[in-house]
Amino acid sequence: MYKFFFGLIILVYSALCAYSGMRVLSFMRFFLPVIKPVFFWLPYSLLCYGLVFTSFIRLGRLRFPHHLGVYWMAVFVYLLMAFAAFDIVRLIIRLCAKNILTPQFNAIGTGAAICLCIIMIFFGALHARSIKTVNYGVNLQGYGNNLRIALVSDLHIGSTVNSSWVSRVVDAINGSKPDIVCIAGDVFDGNVNNISGLPLIIAQLKRIDAPLGVYACLGNHDVDRFSLSMGAGNEKITGALQEANITVLEDEVRPVGGVYLAGRRDARPIGGAGGKNLRKTAAELLAGFEGRPLIVMDHQPVQFAQIEQAGAGLMLSGHTHKGQLFPANFITGMIFKKAGAAHYGHFRGGAAQAVITSGAGVWGPPLRVGTKSEVAVIDITFSGGEPRAADAVDAVDAADAAQRDDAVDAAAQQKE
Repeated sequence: MYKFFFGLIILVYSALCAYSGMRVLSFMRFFLPVIKPVFFWLPYSLLCYGLVFTSFIRLGRLRFPHHLGVYWMAVFVYLLMAFAAFDIVRLIIRLCAKNILTPQFNAIGTGAAICLCIIMIFFGALHARSIKTVNYGVNLQGYGNNLRIALVSDLHIGSTVNSSWVSRVVDAINGSKPDIVCIAGDVFDGNVNNISGLPLIIAQLKRIDAPLGVYACLGNHDVDRFSLSMGAGNEKITGALQEANITVLEDEVRPVGGVYLAGRRDARPIGGAGGKNLRKTAAELLAGFEGRPLIVMDHQPVQFAQIEQAGAGLMLSGHTHKGQLFPANFITGMIFKKAGAAHYGHFRGGAAQAVITSGAGVWGPPLRVGTKSEVAVIDITFSGGEPRAADAVDAVDAADAAQRDDAVDAAAQQKE
């Protein structure tokens, strides 16, 4: 069944590539009739299928064709959309005034579609590398001190997002002067062994300035792709984050600055490593913290209802990229609305809220059209009474956490 589905995708993709290719070739031959089709179709085919082959071969010398392939995926989508729109215009004109459809008209229309595609790609490449800052105000029930959290997600550090990109993100984080930094998953784009300049990237991450610390949960891309057959290992990625002074929370809750901060395992592939469901439910993770100000990092914003029911006041997520490329933002909007939350921004439920960021990096084509690379700055206030001194808050919360851990250990020993 899988082979049939995969074969069908390749067949449809090949047909769409042929459709776009014929449009481009006809445009080129209008100006240069001597061009032989074989000299167009050979490099065009390599462009269409280059990413498929380079994805299976992880060699440094293939970095350029890999980059070319990911750019092509965006070019392909926008060419396809532009050519389809032009063909609709041609169909309407054909029904109204056939004499207008001359070779010159077709060449002008095709050229306009290609130019529009080039503009979109150029704009998207520049826009993706500009790190914006968005601000939210969140009021939580309970006692606590006002906090500023810088939320980042989906850096996808790898072949595209390098140390200079990470440096711009860190500058944006530090410029917001946060108390806490939360990284909501997909820090890396696969195996850290394939990342060039990893020491420089770790050095940039160490520059993050947050008095109360930097915390992260892992996402679906934070996994060693070479170990999937043995389970979704993430030891090297976790080690790299710890080396960068980032605390990784995997189904853990920590008292931080008067609040409880939880980080969930991602549902897959990490949470389901080796075919086992290793991820705690929201109720299991947050049991015993009822009535406390709870903030939960969960990479994918698909379990807002469960997290709200478990007693959390705020969920921090990423994953969606807000679609990254127009018009995919309409698709992600529908998907995550159906899941009971949103694909971007400040979402209010009944007793809980969520902030979903579009991410600070990119996946696939290093472009953003209709979305932005961002750091979300969240100013949190509390409406439960006078805040306690920060030291007293941390002392009480640490004691509560220790008591809860002792109770959990005692229950586990009784089961044994």
